Amino acid sequence: MKNALLSLAAAALLLAACGKKEQPAAQAEAPAPAAPAAQAAKAPAAPAAAYSKKDTYFKLPGAAGGEIDLASYAGKPVLVMFFTETCPYCRKAAPFIQQVSASFGRKGLGVVGICVQDSAQAAVNFAADFGLTFPLAYGGGAVSRAYRTQGVPYIYLLTKDHEIYDVWEGYDPRYDPSILKGVETVLAKK
Repeated sequence: MKNALLSLAAAALLLAACGKKEQPAAQAEAPAPAAPAAQAAKAPAAPAAAYSKKDTYFKLPGAAGGEIDLASYAGKPVLVMFFTETCPYCRKAAPFIQQVSASFGRKGLGVVGICVQDSAQAAVNFAADFGLTFPLAYGGGAVSRAYRTQGVPYIYLLTKDHEIYDVWEGYDPRYDPSILKGVETVLAKK
């Protein structure tokens, strides 16, 4: 019983560590130019005309400029990761999410990172640190609350209709097989 309580307390502390409000990245007077990886990571151009907005819908400013609109991924399953620039578990998840994007993007999977911080620079720094090529949005605090996250990272897999298929709270490499299986399943239903 005592071990179970200690394990529970340790897990709560780990989740709380990334759930705290982070300090925004240092910004210059003018927005810093986006890193090459962030510049290549723009969302698809225009949303489909008959897109039906679900509770999962979002439209946020993109770290590489423009906006990231979930409607532009109409008919495609999407993997969404909520993160902050300095969260250690977000930083562990980023390389794997990049691998998923590289492997499944050409098969029809959309991948979007949403920085809950209000700083574009935080998202740009995160992209540069890991060479991310998928689109990153910033200012996603309200969207993360709408998705009912309880800290970061939170990884959501949305179906082609943008319904939530699965959710992973936090990140551990042991989640990788489950995430990959989910991605393959939603792509097979595409």
